Amino acid sequence: MRDQIIISLKANQRHVRAGQQAVTLPCHLNRTRLMATLTQPSVYTTNPSSNWLTTYQNFIHKAEFNRIGWAATAVAIQGCILAPALLLAMFYFGGGDWQFLVGMLSFMLVLVPVLSAMSVKYIIPTFAISVAIHVLIILIDVL
Repeated sequence: MRDQIIISLKANQRHVRAGQQAVTLPCHLNRTRLMATLTQPSVYTTNPSSNWLTTYQNFIHKAEFNRIGWAATAVAIQGCILAPALLLAMFYFGGGDWQFLVGMLSFMLVLVPVLSAMSVKYIIPTFAISVAIHVLIILIDVL
């Protein structure tokens, strides 16, 4: 919490009170010229967690400790759930070759940052893009 600074002027002394401490300073100036100016750096009072980008960056910073877990989870979901679901939808509803190609390229989109040992900052967005592509292709086949 910020300490409030209170200045009281008396005859020949200047009392500066900061929080609970009081300091008395001698003043050798005339009363007409005595002027106390306190300058403080301007502090913006914004909540750092109010911005979604800041929240995401804090999450990424904390998730970096478990990078291998995030990478394994992304590859497991991609390889065991999304790719088979895409192939089954293509088989039952007659998908084209371009759907298979786009699905496998989006699978590679996840594998590249994982196998390159990149940070979670790159793994999570590429996984999200790949999930969106797979779901879009499945919806195109089903509808």
